[in-house]
Amino acid sequence: MASIYARNNILQIKYKNSDGAWTRKSTGMEDTPENRVMVRNELIPALEDALTAKESVVSPELFETYALMYLRTVERHKTYWEYHARVEKIIEYFKGRDIREIQVSELRVWISHFECSTKTLRAYIGNCKGIFDMAIQEELMVKNPFIHIKNYGVKKEATDIEPFSKEEVIKLLNHATGDMRIFLAIGFYAGLRAGEILGLQIADIEDDVIFVKRGISKGVVSTPKTEHSVRRVPLFDVLRPYLDEQIRKSKIAKSLWLFHDNGKHLYGVDTLRGKKPYGAWYKLLKELYINQRPIKNTRHTFIVAMLKSGEVSMLEIAQMVGHTNTKMIIEHYAKYINGEQLKISRSFNPFGFGHTSGHIEGNATGHTQVHSEKLA
Repeated sequence: MASIYARNNILQIKYKNSDGAWTRKSTGMEDTPENRVMVRNELIPALEDALTAKESVVSPELFETYALMYLRTVERHKTYWEYHARVEKIIEYFKGRDIREIQVSELRVWISHFECSTKTLRAYIGNCKGIFDMAIQEELMVKNPFIHIKNYGVKKEATDIEPFSKEEVIKLLNHATGDMRIFLAIGFYAGLRAGEILGLQIADIEDDVIFVKRGISKGVVSTPKTEHSVRRVPLFDVLRPYLDEQIRKSKIAKSLWLFHDNGKHLYGVDTLRGKKPYGAWYKLLKELYINQRPIKNTRHTFIVAMLKSGEVSMLEIAQMVGHTNTKMIIEHYAKYINGEQLKISRSFNPFGFGHTSGHIEGNATGHTQVHSEKLA
């Protein structure tokens, strides 16, 4: 029988695996009464079902046999429950099938029915590929059918990038209340990811800089691998009043965190946003007659606004939002900067001679001379 306990305020599950050895696994969830109920009613039954299935499998050819083997290889992974949820859905599709009889054409059909982002699709495919690798290791199969699917990663990205207009930004900030209002302001004026916003502490805010040191997702606080990974984001004057208001509330509550519940950090973005279609974020959009879109479009809005401002280079924008280079900016936001080059002043001289009406001539030695008059 599995049991629940807490370690560093994160719920853990202790249970005996199919070999009879005790195993401990983190749920990644904060120790709260609500989360204990979820673990007891949902995660533990799912885990026990998986363990029972491992013991009861008698046919070595079944797809689920190798799916369960694969799950055992990722038991110690910090995002195990995400693996578990995906593998369960994969099993639902292929359950009862002889893994050797699953054709490449079937896999292509399976992939084509996914309506999700490229990142999520690749996660599912990586899990499924790992399941077939288990069958290869057990010498049931010779090769993985995914070697014949060359372009499975090239799936059109979900149409998530839909920046808000200036009018929509003003409307949202004027009508949002409480933590939601501050959250949106940070997204619009600093371009932080949702988890990064939730991970902010009072000490991360300085006079003109925000230090992005951590993120929070599903109750788990993640930190950069090295000190050099800490990001410095300019704190624009327009954002300062919002942060001052939130810092004041956090100090009253004696919390280190900018966003908190009784002093403790929030579990994840759903705590503020809620789930579609009835969460606070979606209700706000509906009330203001603004097209429904993910809350991460606050970040997209910031990036597009910075690109159009002409105040900073593309590399500087990439550094502000946590990209290692400009590739992501170019790939995802190119359509929002098309035509910006046409706004350059026609009196600009790209070779640094100033604004001139003259001409450049070559002399006998091959060198150039500039003959010009400054424009009035």
